[in-house]
Amino acid sequence: MPSSGIIEHEPAYLLHHRPYSETSQIINLFTQKYGRVDLIAKGSKRPKSKFKSFLQPFLPIRVSWSGRSQLKTLREVEVTGVYIEKIKGKHLMSAFYLNELILSFLTVADPYPDLFTDYSSAITELSDAGNIEIALRKFELSMLSEIGYAINFDTEAMSSKNIQKEERYIFYPEQGFRLVNDSSNTKIIIKGSEIKAIKNQDFSSPDTLKAAKKILRLAIDHHLDGKELNSKKVFQSITSKKKAN
Repeated sequence: MPSSGIIEHEPAYLLHHRPYSETSQIINLFTQKYGRVDLIAKGSKRPKSKFKSFLQPFLPIRVSWSGRSQLKTLREVEVTGVYIEKIKGKHLMSAFYLNELILSFLTVADPYPDLFTDYSSAITELSDAGNIEIALRKFELSMLSEIGYAINFDTEAMSSKNIQKEERYIFYPEQGFRLVNDSSNTKIIIKGSEIKAIKNQDFSSPDTLKAAKKILRLAIDHHLDGKELNSKKVFQSITSKKKAN
């Protein structure tokens, strides 16, 4: 960051905001060069605030801020894209899920420019009513790799044996893939061919997509260490109500 403590016109997305005072908010941004950044948006709760209409989730913006402490001050906001009003229903909940993943896993001020690009691509995919599962799986894989939790899709856990497409495996989040043996007792068994397809992000097979969801759910839950995501709880609640009706 420049010694002046001033950053100008940085590409960003709003992840979350919360009240700071009667007239101001704390906003959490995901930026291209600086990763997660927390700012005070002074006066943003006022009806005529210059920030109010620009601080919307899933809206590509450029932001300027100042300050040398961890909590900095928002100076300017400009819109660089179109507000994605088309995201609705499951696609909208999925987009909020991505925001929550970033807030849960990324530390403040660590840059992830490639992940920023992948996030932008995922939001675009969701706004175009694309395949939710594919968009989420691709982002989850990218995020885990970027933050140092990449899954080894090449070799068996605790060995140098290559994954074989004709074999079957069990995934252990803390270890990796282990070959199924006669004493294995689990419902989550993954084919070697599916593991190889997931590595190549080839989700053309519904079975591969289901396997990827199981693997990534286990991995993410393991690294969340018991924390439950709000977006997941809301989605499960909505799904339960629909089934009840």
